[in-house]
Amino acid sequence: MDSVKSWLADLFGEEPGRSLWTVLDGPLRLALAQGWILGTSGSRADDLAEELAAADSSHRRFPAMLAALADHWRRVYADLRDGAGVVNLNLLAGADMEAVVLTGQEYGDQVVRQVVGHVFITRLDGDGWHIAALSRKLPIPGWPPTEQEISGLEVTSRPLGHA
Repeated sequence: MDSVKSWLADLFGEEPGRSLWTVLDGPLRLALAQGWILGTSGSRADDLAEELAAADSSHRRFPAMLAALADHWRRVYADLRDGAGVVNLNLLAGADMEAVVLTGQEYGDQVVRQVVGHVFITRLDGDGWHIAALSRKLPIPGWPPTEQEISGLEVTSRPLGHA
């Protein structure tokens, strides 16, 4: 969960930086790069996608891609700008993955029957927790990039702030 909260803090900081990219795992970065390339050029470019997806990318188009993605993410997660309430914790999404479900602060600690939540899938690897998906589906790099359903991943209503 710390990786997600750190990512959101960086997203809504003064100017989004490379930390938005490095906390994402490799398959997610590659799928995002492929999607951005298709959206801007309409064509497949394997070498460019690999270069842009690197955690330490120095490609000249990297800043434009990151800025476009950050603008999109700021709109999608606008309700999390001033902090996030935890809807559910410790939802296993796989052997090395868990789902983190967050919602805006407007609900506080009240019990709600329905709430719009944002799901992030995090993956544990040798370097710690990384964000593997920005939804309930895992990205599958390719042309075009696609997503894979995670079976058994269900989100239930609970009081916010309680595990």
